[in-house]
Amino acid sequence: MKRKFRKINLEYVLLAVILLFGFFLRIYRLGVPPFWIDESISTIASLNILEKGIPLFDSGLLYSRAYLFHYVQAFFLLFGNTDFLARFPSVIFGLLTIVLAYFIGKEYSKSGGIISALFMSVFYLEVFFSRQARFYQLFQLMFFLSIYLLYKSKDNSKWLYLSLISFFITINIQIAGLVLAPFFVLHIIIYSTKWRKYFSILPGLSLFYKILPTHQYSSDSTISAISYFRKYAAHTSNIVYLLILFIPGIIWGFVKRKRLTFLLVAPSIILLVGVFALKTFALRYAYFFVFPLVLYSSLLISFLYEKYGKIILIAIFLMLIIPSNLFFPHTYVTMIKPIDYNYNDYSAPEINLKEIPLSLMNNLKSDNLLSLFSPSIERYVKKPDYVFPFSMTGIGNDTISYKDVDIYSGAQIITKRPSGKYYVTGDYYSLNKLKPFQRENFNKIIEGCSVSYENKDLKIYWCK
Repeated sequence: MKRKFRKINLEYVLLAVILLFGFFLRIYRLGVPPFWIDESISTIASLNILEKGIPLFDSGLLYSRAYLFHYVQAFFLLFGNTDFLARFPSVIFGLLTIVLAYFIGKEYSKSGGIISALFMSVFYLEVFFSRQARFYQLFQLMFFLSIYLLYKSKDNSKWLYLSLISFFITINIQIAGLVLAPFFVLHIIIYSTKWRKYFSILPGLSLFYKILPTHQYSSDSTISAISYFRKYAAHTSNIVYLLILFIPGIIWGFVKRKRLTFLLVAPSIILLVGVFALKTFALRYAYFFVFPLVLYSSLLISFLYEKYGKIILIAIFLMLIIPSNLFFPHTYVTMIKPIDYNYNDYSAPEINLKEIPLSLMNNLKSDNLLSLFSPSIERYVKKPDYVFPFSMTGIGNDTISYKDVDIYSGAQIITKRPSGKYYVTGDYYSLNKLKPFQRENFNKIIEGCSVSYENKDLKIYWCK
């Protein structure tokens, strides 16, 4: 009894150390990197919660995505409107993801929990997404928490209610969470007792209610889907060894826990295939799949540890250190040394407005300002006076107009030169989205203007 108590205490001590180190990696200089574009959107939505009680943009549009994330973010912004506090909720959700990996890993083996938590805490994408003022870390957490709670509901019905709450939070964060609905329906019907089977109606109704609008985002072209698959695959060159470990890890996991493995893997693969079929590429859409990838790779190591003993500890050490940023500063897989920059992801572009000279910043705030992507400007400079329209997704010509004003800031939409003197911020993300006729109109707006400032993300023009 005493020996068992010591083992339990040691396991909790190890978990605490893992969480502290994971916290350090995620919190280190958290407010230093500039926001990438969607971080600005979420932060403005949360600031509107503080002002109006709901995430209502000044254009009059309600931002109805990821309510839980934005209300939590709004709470932290009460203590200061800083990039650090805007990103802090994802740090918390990242730590909770490590804890979730621990509990799921323990379902498979004695050492599975600790080893899974260890690799989850230092895997580079887990760290990067846990440092963003955006809800993709929360989506990953709630997606797999919903599955875990559903799995536990077979033996204790109280978990069923929590799993349903988690499921509806998941689909509010990202509509892609609907992939879980059929699994919820079938699991509740098969494993719930008596009147609780009727709870299967709830995820079923959500599926029928939400399924129709999703078709507009998917591509009907197989060639297009294959093209996007190749783009995602290009991001896996540094983790090939994990993909190799992942397959036998799933097989071994299925032998150990068939139902849990099926619930974790089947919807994940279906959703991943669905991501390839979208009309646009964004690494963040496929990020959720990192969880099962790291989990089952870690579980394979835990199975080997329990079979071959302490010799596997050497392999664990080498897997943590050799592919880390201690030796590979650009293509690392595990993060041992903390970082103070965003992940280099062209599908999540940042607009660096933090380095604008103070004198120019003051001029931007006092004179008329025309921008393209407005949330970053509103975040770091001011609410723009005018906004030039473009399509953020590349689909169509304009996705930022709402009732003739900018969807985020409520600023006037214009396609011609405004009167008087004005500044123009031309960020490269937005400029690359302009169609030829839009670029022609934009060039007329900046014709004869001088460049007041330039960095790798944008140019600022002064037009007299």
